[in-house]
Amino acid sequence: MAGPGHPFHLESLRYLPMAMWYSLSLYTYGDLVPQSGLDLGDTYRALFWGVILSALLFGLTNVQACIYFQTHTSKGVVIWLWTLDALHLAFSIHYVYYYLVSNYANVIALTEVVWSFKLQALLNVLIISGVHLLYCHRIWTISKDRASPFLIIVSIVIVASLGESVTWKHCTLDR
Repeated sequence: MAGPGHPFHLESLRYLPMAMWYSLSLYTYGDLVPQSGLDLGDTYRALFWGVILSALLFGLTNVQACIYFQTHTSKGVVIWLWTLDALHLAFSIHYVYYYLVSNYANVIALTEVVWSFKLQALLNVLIISGVHLLYCHRIWTISKDRASPFLIIVSIVIVASLGESVTWKHCTLDR
């Protein structure tokens, strides 16, 4: 336990000379942030505006979902995709907050990938595959079995791209 003579004890601050108080007051917050020589302004700006745009587009998704729920009876797939989109936005906000607020000027934090970014990659694969399968189902419903060869080819492409996406995400994010 530090006593009154310990240099880090709050009581010892009153014994500092006035000149030292004046020199401490000249420092601003920008002076206390360690300068690493990296200019990350453009990168941080892109992350911030990307999340803002994503939130605006999620608002449009909410409007579309409300209109769909009022006009259609089958809602399960749309609820599933809307939930995945909401999670996608939540994870995006988390990793932007992690890098821009929680670890501001922490260069070491830039070397690690935060967990929400890894899960967002998985969500991207699920959302894209779900939307493609929904399109295939819609084409099949509208064509009334006339487009079966087309649907088989598109389904094979969807499954192949899903496998490629999972493999690429797994190999690049596990490093």
